[in-house]
Amino acid sequence: MKYLQTIAGEISRVGAIVGGAMLLVASILICIDITLRYTVSITLGGADELSGYALAISSAWGFSSALLSRSHIRIDTVYVRIKSIGARAMLDLISLGTLLGFFGMVTWYAWGVVWQSWVSGSRSLSAIEAPLVIPQGLWFAGLLFFVLLSVLLLVRGLLAFIAGDYNGLFALIGSKSALAEAEEEIAAVAHGLEQEKKP
Repeated sequence: MKYLQTIAGEISRVGAIVGGAMLLVASILICIDITLRYTVSITLGGADELSGYALAISSAWGFSSALLSRSHIRIDTVYVRIKSIGARAMLDLISLGTLLGFFGMVTWYAWGVVWQSWVSGSRSLSAIEAPLVIPQGLWFAGLLFFVLLSVLLLVRGLLAFIAGDYNGLFALIGSKSALAEAEEEIAAVAHGLEQEKKP
């Protein structure tokens, strides 16, 4: 299972990088479109539509990267005040299970949207008339990958809980402490400074 998570980590990393590149390209297109519109009254046509696709696809694929790095937002007001390690581990499992349930429903309905677009041959109403099944399919694939990854993490978390490996569970799906986040930021800054010193 650890091997599967390593593979999933690489896929999510690539997905996050490609998603970030899509957002960058979309923002450049929007800037060009706005500039042309207000200077020479010409519009590219479809820039806003493409940026919407980029946002949806990059978000769906970015969810997995956030989950693996435990960067997603968690309201841990109660969590940090619980002294029992077992209770905190249980809350982590419940949290991930709830997240999985919610995104399971979202992904199910997303599949319905993709299937309907495929059956009806739907196209966008803009000038580019893009087949909707393509961006919707990429969006659905990101959501499905996130659900499968959540299942993998939940199974690994349950196995760690049963084995009494709470530290392993916390490292896998636990909420990051403020100290851990600060240490990561310091390490990232140090790495950046080292890269700048290299010729």
